[in-house]
Amino acid sequence: MIPVAELPRHPWQQVSPCDGACSADEPQETAAWLRAVRWIALLTVLVLGLLALAIAYPCGATARRVVIRGGARGFLWSLGMRVEPVGNVPLRSLVVANHQSLLDIVAIASIAPAAFVAKADIFDVRPVAVIMRAFGAIPLRRERLSELPRTVEQVSELLRRGRTVALFPEGTTYCGFHRGDFRPAFFQAAIDAGADVVPVSLRYSMRLPGPARGARQSAVAAYVGPDTEIATLSRVIGARGVAVRVHAIEVIPAGAWAAAGRGALAARAEASVFADAEFLAPVVWLPLAA
Repeated sequence: MIPVAELPRHPWQQVSPCDGACSADEPQETAAWLRAVRWIALLTVLVLGLLALAIAYPCGATARRVVIRGGARGFLWSLGMRVEPVGNVPLRSLVVANHQSLLDIVAIASIAPAAFVAKADIFDVRPVAVIMRAFGAIPLRRERLSELPRTVEQVSELLRRGRTVALFPEGTTYCGFHRGDFRPAFFQAAIDAGADVVPVSLRYSMRLPGPARGARQSAVAAYVGPDTEIATLSRVIGARGVAVRVHAIEVIPAGAWAAAGRGALAARAEASVFADAEFLAPVVWLPLAA
């Protein structure tokens, strides 16, 4: 079996310029005892969340959404993270967001439980695979272009059935100070299903030290380069005042873009996500939650 990293790339596949240096200087100021407490809390939330989801599954979609939303927020809380939701995501929509971290899925699920399109190699880690399946994740081998049409059709079918689907059109992760172009393939699924497209902006921040009030944009949750799931979680657990803003910006009726095509729809969603001129700035001032 050829390792994923050694498989040949194709023009559709994005390559991120980000590596471990992006998050290497993020401060780790949490006391050792608090880190231990957070790890214990994380494991507890995972076990209880999976049990609650198993109980909720026979109770219908509404019960599952409530459990997933609560479990996602509990997951982030156990890491010491604060969620700052802005806007709403309607049912039966395609959520498209910028991609920085493996926590992006959890952050979006905290406001909009959805089936996620995620890179298939994440499913190779069994504990992670269980969680991803619980979130209704759809695996995609990005290095196998031949599988793309089938996955697009799968997303379209879920949308037709009234499901919400979330994905990251950049195709790979960036640290938050860099960004990629939105690839248009999955926007065709929204056009075919006549669903809404909801651009969502994700921004991770850390509280400023000392008496200053505010926060700065941060790469502490980045999942890039040689990062592993454990390394990313460890950085977040070791940091103080981490927050993620989940901003559902607008609702775009995909059916109105059928004539213009998926490329134009992708460009519109990309412009919406990155419309904030400060998004790529090295320092961003954000108000602390009251």
